[in-house]
Amino acid sequence: MMRSNSGMTVLVLGSLLMGLAGCAEPVQLSTSLTQKQASLRALAAPADFYNAAKGKVGKDLLAALVGIVKNHKDLGYNGARNVMFGSLDDYQNNDQIECVYTGRVAPHVNNTGSASSAKFNTEHSWPQSLGAVGPAKADLHHLFPTDIDTNGARSSYPFGEVKSVTQSFPQFEVDEGTSALGNDAQGNKVFEPRSVHKGNLARAILYFYTCYGANGPANLKNFHIERNVLMTWNKLDPVDDAERTRNDRVYDAQGNRNPYVDHPEFFDAIGDFPVR
Repeated sequence: MMRSNSGMTVLVLGSLLMGLAGCAEPVQLSTSLTQKQASLRALAAPADFYNAAKGKVGKDLLAALVGIVKNHKDLGYNGARNVMFGSLDDYQNNDQIECVYTGRVAPHVNNTGSASSAKFNTEHSWPQSLGAVGPAKADLHHLFPTDIDTNGARSSYPFGEVKSVTQSFPQFEVDEGTSALGNDAQGNKVFEPRSVHKGNLARAILYFYTCYGANGPANLKNFHIERNVLMTWNKLDPVDDAERTRNDRVYDAQGNRNPYVDHPEFFDAIGDFPVR
């Protein structure tokens, strides 16, 4: 509608906003998200995406989620990394990425080559040595940009709560905490991510378990140590707008979603994630 006020024309956007509201369920976007990111909310899960999981709990819910997430596009490892460095984790749309473990920011990164020059590489939250191979190796839901040295230190250790620290990353305190390598209360050598990434990591690991571990070939050695602390981290670090947007972007790229980002309550609804 057009309205005149003292010779000045004001465009009222109400009708446009109402039209856009039908594209997806209402989502609260943080002010830091770009217009491009906001438009990606239209890629949120279709209303019937989780129909097969409705009313289910326990092993029946887990089995339903396996069926929902297992079929997706394999981007290939090079393709997946270029998506990750080029757009997926460039939250400000300014060719800048951040290490999930240290908070180190690298500018002028838009592909695998420029990431390598900035001393960044790809973290496989579920280690390659424990089953992240083939399509699983290229699955964006568990891949994250990381500082090369910190990723090397994490190696393939399980995640956990460090009680006796042997090394921290970075080696000074930052606003969002540090990551640490050391021993947990049971004496296992574990890697603990900074607080801001704990929930994201928990949901990424549970996605991988669901897609490749529940009925698949992935080695569950680490998961046996991790699964209880992941339940805690899911609650301590809840899903935020950036994680929802990342889930939407992965859906756009490879055609499936992380159900634990869309429905964090599935953690408790499943309850026991078996280790065979």
